Amino acid sequence: MDSMDTLVGIGCLIILLLIIRAFGAWMLRIDEVIDVQKEILEELKISNSSKLENKEVQVNL
Repeated sequence: MDSMDTLVGIGCLIILLLIIRAFGAWMLRIDEVIDVQKEILEELKISNSSKLENKEVQVNL
């Protein structure tokens, strides 16, 4: 019975830590920062691909 209490205690502790981590991320707006970084990355990919296409066209001319 003691081992079951220990496992339940560890499980509760893990759940509590995950809740605290999620709350902290929400309070610090980390999720929004990650979303903005993804948008910036997509814009950079588009910009770089268009630059590469322009260079290929100039080389072929």
